[in-house]
Amino acid sequence: MHTQNRNLSLYFPFRLFVFYLVGLTFWKLVFIWYNEVPNVLNSIIEGFRLDFSMICGVFLVGYIPYILYHIFGWSLLLNVTKYLHIMLWLVVCVIEFSSLLIYKEWGSTLDSRAISYLQHPQEAWASVRDFIPILPIFFSLVIVVSGVKRLLMLFRGWSPTRSYYLQTIPFLILIGPIAFLGLRGGWQKLPIVPSDAFYSSDMRNNFAATNKTWYFIYSLKKTSKQETFYSENEIQAYSQKYFKNTCDIDTFSNLWENKNIIFLIAEGWSADMVGYLYGNENVTPFFDSLSNESIRFTNAFSTGFRTDQGLMSIISGIPSIQSTNMPNVIDKVKNYPSLPLAMKSMGRATSFIYGGDLNFSNLYNYLTVMGFDTIIKDSDFNEADLITAWGIPDHITTEKAVDVISSHKRLFFSTVLLLSSHAPFDVPITNEFTKLKGHQSQYKSSVRYSDMALQRFFHLAKSKSWYNNAVFIITSDHGSTHSGWAGMEDHNRFRIPLLVFEPQKTMKIENQENTIPCNHFDLPKSVCKLTGANDSTFIFGRDIFCSDQSRKAYWNVDVAAGFYGVSENDVSTLAIKNDTITHESILFLDMIKSWFNTLR
Repeated sequence: MHTQNRNLSLYFPFRLFVFYLVGLTFWKLVFIWYNEVPNVLNSIIEGFRLDFSMICGVFLVGYIPYILYHIFGWSLLLNVTKYLHIMLWLVVCVIEFSSLLIYKEWGSTLDSRAISYLQHPQEAWASVRDFIPILPIFFSLVIVVSGVKRLLMLFRGWSPTRSYYLQTIPFLILIGPIAFLGLRGGWQKLPIVPSDAFYSSDMRNNFAATNKTWYFIYSLKKTSKQETFYSENEIQAYSQKYFKNTCDIDTFSNLWENKNIIFLIAEGWSADMVGYLYGNENVTPFFDSLSNESIRFTNAFSTGFRTDQGLMSIISGIPSIQSTNMPNVIDKVKNYPSLPLAMKSMGRATSFIYGGDLNFSNLYNYLTVMGFDTIIKDSDFNEADLITAWGIPDHITTEKAVDVISSHKRLFFSTVLLLSSHAPFDVPITNEFTKLKGHQSQYKSSVRYSDMALQRFFHLAKSKSWYNNAVFIITSDHGSTHSGWAGMEDHNRFRIPLLVFEPQKTMKIENQENTIPCNHFDLPKSVCKLTGANDSTFIFGRDIFCSDQSRKAYWNVDVAAGFYGVSENDVSTLAIKNDTITHESILFLDMIKSWFNTLR
C-alpha cells in the first residue's frame, strides 16, 4: 500500500498530462460543435503540440511545491499543490469558455484586447450576452465540475517519496528540464507559437486546433512591442514604394475650405445592408435614397473589426494593428495624428457626439488628446434616455447632435458616432425586422432603426442655417458578420458603405460611383486636402478621389492580413505552421507596426 501511494505522488506529472489532454479535448469538441468547425479530427491532432506545451507549463507552475513535498513530506505542501492545480484548471476553463463565446463575435479567441474591454463589464456583457446559448453552458459546466472532481482524486492517497528510492532522484532531477523542453515545444531554434497549430485556410479549423490558454498568454506578451515578419530593410524598401504612390491630386484642392464637415459613423453596418452595394432587403431605405444624391464608394474598407479601430483610422488616419487596442496605449496617444487638431488650426470648432460610455477602450482620453472642443457622451443626456444596454438610442443621439452642431458660431468639424446596431441590437422603435426570429433578423432590425435615426438627423438639420454649407461623410466604423453574408476572414467582412453628400453639390465628378479601393485611414488626408489644412501628419492616407486603378485596400485580424485590389480581387494571408503565405498585406502591416514601435 505504501508503494502504491508513493507512485501516486511521484508519477503525478503523467497523470496530470492525461487529465489535461482529456479535458482540453472535451473543450475542443464543444468549440468545434458550437462554432461549426468543419474538420474535427485534424483540429484535435494538429493542436497536440500546443496542448502538450501548455500542460508542461501548468506542471511547471506547481513544480517547486511538488518537489518540496517529496523532500519534506509536509501535508501543507500537498494542499498547496492540490489547490494550485485546481485554480489553474479553473483559469484554463475560464479562458476556454470565454473563447468559445468570443469567436462567434470576433473571429478570434480570448486575447489581450478582450481583457482591456473587461474594464467596462456592462458593455462587454452587452456585446456577448446574445451569443450564450444554454447547451454550451451546460456542457461547459460539466467539463469544469468533472475536472475539479478528477483533480481531487489525483491527490488522494499521496505519500512523500524519500531519496533512498533509486528511481526518485533521477526522476525528480529530470522531470523539470523535460517539462521545460516540452513547454518550449522542442529543441528547434525558435520556441513554439500559436500559429504552429494552424494547418488550414479556414480559420475555424485553426482556432479550434489552437490551445486557447497559449494564445491568450502569447497575446499578452505581444502587447509590449509589435513583432514584424520582414526585415527592417525590406520594410523600408516597401515604405518608400508605398509613399511614392499615395496618388495626390490637385483637382479638388481647397474645394471645402469654407464648408462645414460632418462625419456620421454608423455602428457595424455591413455592405449587404445598403442598396448601392449588396443589399436587397430594403434594410436602409433612407441611406439608399441619400446615396442616389451622393458620391458613393463601392470598394471602401475598414482595416479592423472593432469600433476603437475604425475610429482611430477615421480620426487619426492610422490603420489598425493586430490585437492592439490603440487608444489604450496611453504613452503613444499624444503622438497620434489628429484630424480635429488639423481642423482647429484652420479656425474650425470641433465636436464629437456619442450616446455611450467613452471610458470604454479609453476613448475619452483619446478624443480629448485629439483636440475635440466639445465631447458629448452618455452622461450628458437625460438619465431617462438610457434605455439600452449600450447607452442612448440613436434617434435621441442624432437629435442631440443637431443641437450641439447648431451651437457652433463658426465653421466646424463634427463627428457623430451611432451605437444602436451594436449587439445586443436593442431598438426602442420596432420595424418589420423586429418581429422576425433569429440573430440575423435582430441585426437587420437594429440597422433599420439606425437608418431611421439617420433620417431624423437630416430632417432636423435641413432647417438649420449650416446645412446647405455642409459636407456629410457617412460611413460605418467597421463591417460585420451578423447578417451571415460575410465570413470571419472574408474580405467582405471589412467592406463598408461610404458616401460623400453635399446639399449644394459643389464637387463635379464624371461618375457618381468611385470604384477605386480605399480605407478609413484615407479620410483625414482627403479632408485636409479639400479644406486646405496641413495633411503632412497623415502619412499613410491617400486621396480617396484618386483614379489609380492599382490602389489596394488593406485589412487585418489577429492572425491574418489581406488586401483587395480591383485587378487582383480578393487576396488573404494566413500563417500556416512555420511558413507564411506572404505578400503585400504583410509588408503593409509590418510598415504600420514599425512606425508604431518607434512612435515616442
